[in-house]
Amino acid sequence: MNTTLVARLARGLLAICTGALMSTALSAEARDLAQIRNSGTLRIGVYTDFAPFSDRGNGIDVDVAQAIAARLGLAAEVRAYDAGENMEDDLRNIVLQGRAFGVGPEASDAMLHVPVDEAFKQRNPRVRIVAPYYRETLAVIRSTAMLPKLDASIDLDGQPVAAEADSLLSYALLTVDGGRLRDQVRHFHDLADSLGDLVQGRLAAVFGTRSQIEPLKARAGAGYAMGLPPPMPNLPQAGWALGLAVRADQAALAGELEKAVAAMSASGELDAIFRKHGVTRLTP
Repeated sequence: MNTTLVARLARGLLAICTGALMSTALSAEARDLAQIRNSGTLRIGVYTDFAPFSDRGNGIDVDVAQAIAARLGLAAEVRAYDAGENMEDDLRNIVLQGRAFGVGPEASDAMLHVPVDEAFKQRNPRVRIVAPYYRETLAVIRSTAMLPKLDASIDLDGQPVAAEADSLLSYALLTVDGGRLRDQVRHFHDLADSLGDLVQGRLAAVFGTRSQIEPLKARAGAGYAMGLPPPMPNLPQAGWALGLAVRADQAALAGELEKAVAAMSASGELDAIFRKHGVTRLTP
């Protein structure tokens, strides 16, 4: 999984504070809803290397994009983009400007996996952020033999734990109580690779997002429990909603996306997509 993306999305609420989008010239005019319908294709941007949401043409967001396009009577052209340094970079590269530094796809009509937060919206007036379809949360899987309870960070004393490199949870574990746990934390590029160490007793717990941890729990079997991490500074315990972004002047498109996502939620189609990829959909 992308080593910076989960960290930034988990900081979705913290990234609110990184400032407004820079004023940059757009590389191409946005297509309005009529032009999109005339083309027969909806262009939707997703992230590269971001399982279980989007990886090599598969994942939750890829399926959501295709389902949204179908609701609009259109084909889906799903485009994969590398993550930038922050969400403002991604909004600019995926829906506003495209082709960062001349590399990658041109701008798409819409982008998936955007934090839905009022302050973030206000700081980014050149986009509309609409249609929340999922609420991500932080999670931990632990060996019940090694960690019978995990109510506070002190319960982790003396236990080897893991997190994704450069993630929000890594930072929290490394800095809690003045770095008390620093020597106990191992890092993985992809948390899926931590499963072997967990089941062989070399790790007591693995920390990540729910969409990362739930598939691990399904594979780990008996003797492991999944829950929320213990309270630590700057962790968004309640999670954060994720939705779509379009350019601010595309109100008609935004409205159609909202209707499509609402219909998919009401029919159970969204829940089925998430279940297909081993993740329980939490409503925003």
